Amino acid sequence: MNHLITNNFFRRAGILFFLLAYAITAFSQRSVSGIVRDAESSLPGVSVLIKGTARGTITDAEGRYTIMVSEGEVLSYSFIGYETYEVEYDGVRDVIDVQLVPRIEELEELVVVGYGTQRKKDLTGAVGVVDVDRMKKQQSPTIGQSLQGQVPGVTVTTSGRPGSVADIRIRGIGSFSNVGPLYVVDGMILEGAQREFNVNDVESIQVLKDASATALYGSRGANGVIIITTRKGVSGAPKINFSSSYGLQQIARRLDMANSIEFLRVNRMAYENAGKIWPGEPAQGDTLVNTDWQDEFFKTGSTQDYNLTVSGGNELGNYLISGNAFLQDGVVYGPKYDRYNIRVNSEMKKGILTIGENILAGRTYTRPLNGVPFIDLARMPPVIPVYDENNESGYGYGSNAYQTYGSNPIGLQDNLYRIETGNRLIGNVYAELQLFSFLKYKLNAGLEYFTWHDREEHRFNQIRYLSQSSYENQVYENRGDFSSYLMENTLEFNKVFNDHRINALAGYTSQQTISKGISGSVYNVVDGYWVLSSGNTEPNAEGTDSEYAMISFLGRINYAFREKYLFQLNYRRDGSSRFGFENRYGNFPSGSFGWRISEEDFFAGAKDIVSNLKLRISYGVIGDQQALGNYDYTTYINVSEGGIFGVDQKYYGGAIQKGRENPFIKWETRTTFNVGADFGLFQNQLYGSVEYFNSVSSDLLVQIPTSWTDGTDITPWTNYGKINNQGLELTFGYKENLGDFWYDANLNLTFIKSIVLELGDSFREAGLNNVNRSEKGRSIGDFYVIRTEGIFQSIEEVYDHAITVTDTVTGEDVRVLIQPDARPGDIRYTDFNNDGIINADDRQYVGSPLPKFEGALSFSGGYKNFDVTLFITGVYGNKIYNDGKFWLERMDDVGNFPAGLEPWTKENPSTTTPRAFIGPNDNAKANTERWIEDGSYLRLKNLQIGYSIPLDRIRGRLPDSELLRVYIGTQNLFTITKYSGYDPEISGGSVFAKGNDSGHFPPVRTFLAGIQFNF
Repeated sequence: MNHLITNNFFRRAGILFFLLAYAITAFSQRSVSGIVRDAESSLPGVSVLIKGTARGTITDAEGRYTIMVSEGEVLSYSFIGYETYEVEYDGVRDVIDVQLVPRIEELEELVVVGYGTQRKKDLTGAVGVVDVDRMKKQQSPTIGQSLQGQVPGVTVTTSGRPGSVADIRIRGIGSFSNVGPLYVVDGMILEGAQREFNVNDVESIQVLKDASATALYGSRGANGVIIITTRKGVSGAPKINFSSSYGLQQIARRLDMANSIEFLRVNRMAYENAGKIWPGEPAQGDTLVNTDWQDEFFKTGSTQDYNLTVSGGNELGNYLISGNAFLQDGVVYGPKYDRYNIRVNSEMKKGILTIGENILAGRTYTRPLNGVPFIDLARMPPVIPVYDENNESGYGYGSNAYQTYGSNPIGLQDNLYRIETGNRLIGNVYAELQLFSFLKYKLNAGLEYFTWHDREEHRFNQIRYLSQSSYENQVYENRGDFSSYLMENTLEFNKVFNDHRINALAGYTSQQTISKGISGSVYNVVDGYWVLSSGNTEPNAEGTDSEYAMISFLGRINYAFREKYLFQLNYRRDGSSRFGFENRYGNFPSGSFGWRISEEDFFAGAKDIVSNLKLRISYGVIGDQQALGNYDYTTYINVSEGGIFGVDQKYYGGAIQKGRENPFIKWETRTTFNVGADFGLFQNQLYGSVEYFNSVSSDLLVQIPTSWTDGTDITPWTNYGKINNQGLELTFGYKENLGDFWYDANLNLTFIKSIVLELGDSFREAGLNNVNRSEKGRSIGDFYVIRTEGIFQSIEEVYDHAITVTDTVTGEDVRVLIQPDARPGDIRYTDFNNDGIINADDRQYVGSPLPKFEGALSFSGGYKNFDVTLFITGVYGNKIYNDGKFWLERMDDVGNFPAGLEPWTKENPSTTTPRAFIGPNDNAKANTERWIEDGSYLRLKNLQIGYSIPLDRIRGRLPDSELLRVYIGTQNLFTITKYSGYDPEISGGSVFAKGNDSGHFPPVRTFLAGIQFNF
């Protein structure tokens, strides 16, 4: 009874307290109404919120609103396409009318271009502006991986290997060498710093794609330019931003492999079909293992990402200091990657002088993956254990009964311990002098310094059947450093004369790079004492010393008439020490024109619908030198050559000239034509762009093989190649604000076709088993293989697969079997040239490793304090050579095969899998279309859901807090594809050999959670 009375008392007291609190709150609140307008009319659908709470409303069809508000609370007015307006309520007014102004970033947003900035509406070249906020939500460790799908025309392929960098191509393949875009970070031109750079430091990213946009980078802009600007401090009280995330990673897909029982059945069948004794018959009482090599090798990996930033400033200057730690433990046995960064950015102003610096110091530790285990772990039979105490090495690797020619993937990681340590310093200091209101001088001095130390401890324990080294162990060390020094002087003129606006830039730059390295190795070191001095077998030492320099003159003129007609002219002259005196300098001009049609008087009637419409056209020439080494134009003497002479056959050391001098090597050039249109409808709620480009890369550097009888084994470089890239880029977006709910959806598509115009040879073959072929008039690296026509089901079909040919001796027509050695259950091949023989002359083109088109769909939205980001990428129309499938389904190998694979038998007349047969046979041909698969895919790349805790809930405990957001997310959650390998996104490979899956490390699936805290 007392318990009941007590409960009733507290219940009634609680109700009374709630009513009293509500009454006090209601009494303190007042009803405020008003109208929200822009410069021309009222605005319906404007979100009106009490900042830091979930209370709010939206304006009606006439722009009117009513809301309850207390003194001291802040009213926030927001609408798509307009600047957010905030006002603190004074507790007196009953009416608050607001006029919103168009958002600066929509009309006047400044975009960083070569050596300066431009308003986005004034751009006449092809410049892709990355949505950095959306990009950062991918939680990628490197800039390259973060760019995937963000900008049309930019192709990015990635790997899940810890510490890997992405392969990036901008508007197709522009060179026969593996060269990528140029990176410019805060004005410092880099040789490459994807790994050491922290994505969280980014303020903005622009991708320059055509000659007009990249011209001021001259000889290094042919493959595009990625300009990165890092964050700066802003005026106000010091701010502290902290973010942290933790993720679990896994291989997204596993191959379903045969178990021991299935393996033994097919293995026995293969021997018996070949008329051989099966060596794998288990003895009475034997217990066989059933090893799942994928289970043994794969594991759950993890990522940890920590970021801390302190920033602030006033009218005289600003500062920003940030630190980052990124730790990744791989999803397979062995590899790891750790990165640590510190950044300091500051700027100070005094009168007409502005000085500042941007400095990044980073350190990385990488334990790489050894070998190609993604092939080996699938090939290893399940009847072999990972560890075998019967073997001296302790590892399982097969036997006479169960032979295998793969390496034990776990033993490979154990026996080769390699750590790569890198230290990178990237920075620049600058000074700006405002000589006059219209004239500014800038001095920029930059440095990139990188040191590395690679250390390898290699034990030669046996991990492969019939493969044992005569050495016990080896230690290898590699040290070196690289430095690049940049000095730039620019003078900028900027002035408006009535309807005319002129911006002009002139500059002189110089850059020098120096690299040095030394390496050493020795065999049979004292076990446990892994230093070079402890070994005594075959010691070896090598060293390198190299440098090159560039000087450049540049100029640009921008002219605008009535803010409607836009003209730009660019010119750069580069000189590089990588070329001989005959062609040391290259000239790279470009021009572009833009017409803001929406600003014309005749367009005024359509402004309510079409808020922005601009036409752009550009043409120009840019260059490249990245394919060349520092001294490829000249020859050199190799002092390590020698010969054996005399009766006693004594070795005499000597020297020999290697290679040939070619002082006439010149710049690769890329001539581009670009036409595009940017549009915005309904106050830019619906927006997008359409872009067509046509580029011809000429004088491409290729190495044309020469005969050894010419006196050298070094293939010389010549300017003989030419490639044409044509493409279409489409971007469409729609954004809307519906009060508490807002969203922004964006779709981009890229269509690119690359054609070889000149190659230097009649054709060039490359790739696994030379399945890629490039020749004039076709795309680069098309797959060129023998076609198949199913499987012979009877001996009659073998006899029917015949052709009538003319005997070269008698001149009589004779009928011959095309595959006379074939038997029922064998692959039937197409005799393409009708000569009665199946050989390399019967190859045909069956597709390209390059996609016909690729695209990305992104969605960002929110409801009150919740937000969601969705990102989908995909490619279509490309082919992949599946080397793993070649080893698993050739049916003449002693390795494992996919689960459920049923080879042809009389009882199982398969039309896809030939008969099992140990020993040489045509079914194992490597250069056939059996191993070519569709590489198209659609992938959910990123999904993140976040919640921002209302400020009124946390300011009692954290009075200076501005944001407390928690989120969960996933990456690479699922992939829709027909490809049977681990993953269809194949990174790496030479230009001539794309699309070869030789055991690549697939992108990984990630589940993560994180927190962001700003105060």
